[in-house]
Amino acid sequence: MSADKPIQILCYGDSNTWGTIGEWENPKLPTKRYAPQNRWPCVLQERLGAKANVVAEGLGGRTTIYKRNGEEWKCGETYLLPCLRSHRPLDLVIIMLGTNDLQVKKDITAEQLGDGITRLIDIIQTDPTCGSGFKPPKILILAPIEVRPSAPEGRVEVYDKFRREIGSELSRMFPEVYCRIAKEKGCYFLNAAEYAQAGPADGVHFDPGSHVRLGNAVADFIEKHIMKEL
Repeated sequence: MSADKPIQILCYGDSNTWGTIGEWENPKLPTKRYAPQNRWPCVLQERLGAKANVVAEGLGGRTTIYKRNGEEWKCGETYLLPCLRSHRPLDLVIIMLGTNDLQVKKDITAEQLGDGITRLIDIIQTDPTCGSGFKPPKILILAPIEVRPSAPEGRVEVYDKFRREIGSELSRMFPEVYCRIAKEKGCYFLNAAEYAQAGPADGVHFDPGSHVRLGNAVADFIEKHIMKEL
């Protein structure tokens, strides 16, 4: 990578990449979004400055590979290849997905928890046309945060959608499962739960401080571990 050429980064995720604000009541209007300076991909861009171009591709409800009737377009597998081709040539793809798998595939087990992220990695690694120099981009896997109960005065029904204690327990397994897969597939790994947490309104969406901490942590990781290899 030329020293004066910015690296191309794609952040592929769900509502926590889009920047959804957790609301205390079920919103009747489209969901609200944090200001750009308070979304982790934008924090990442600000930190890296001219060294990178960061594309934020977040979508509320996006899964890894699972489809919900009537919302097939929220399947991460379906949109990934068009997304890669739209933003090519890419040097790095950052993926933070899996939380919505817990509510769409109601019978998902611990053994199946890594199936979706594995499939997405395979799509990227077998498409050299989306990367610079006719080789696939590098991949950084972010393990999603823990799903928690909301505060009593918050949206308690959200916890039900994620199978309550079952979904919460599965969400706590993401770091171990994703770390193992990242090593097996030759990807980078970072545990988002070390820097981010859900706010009390719904127990799923980042609080504002989480976006800033995660954006800075990802920037630190890229500068320390990835920049030198590009």
